[in-house]
Amino acid sequence: MSKINNIPGNNDTMVTLTYEDYHEGWHSTGDLEEDSIGQTDTAEQLARVITDYNLQAKLPWGETNALDAMRSQDLLEDYERGEEDFAGYVTEKIKENFMELDGLIECSIEQYDHKRGKCTVSSELIVTLGDLKESPHSASGWTASVDHNDGTFSVDL
Repeated sequence: MSKINNIPGNNDTMVTLTYEDYHEGWHSTGDLEEDSIGQTDTAEQLARVITDYNLQAKLPWGETNALDAMRSQDLLEDYERGEEDFAGYVTEKIKENFMELDGLIECSIEQYDHKRGKCTVSSELIVTLGDLKESPHSASGWTASVDHNDGTFSVDL
């Protein structure tokens, strides 16, 4: 919580949360993105933040709630309330449908040579500073950034 208290602004200040992890493997098989989604923690981290109703995480553009974006694509329609851990269910849906979740989870491949490479799996969300202060543990492991004094203030949470 002390790191969050260092973020300049008031409760309405918009905070950009970013998370990224990577996996190295064979890009020549065409499966590096899918393998990287499964081998990194990005899907779990993303699910933890977007299922925290206190955070009300939005996509980086506009006012679209990240969880509502998944609902609008009918990715959460099979969930039965109380059936299982909702964050776990969302994690599995992200892993299964990451190609359809443009803007929610991104993959970027760096090719080392004609066979091997590195895939960075990342996510970016927008929350308010007030909401982040209410639910600081959900964003643990993320980087929080705000515009400040003609620059950007960033802190790893």
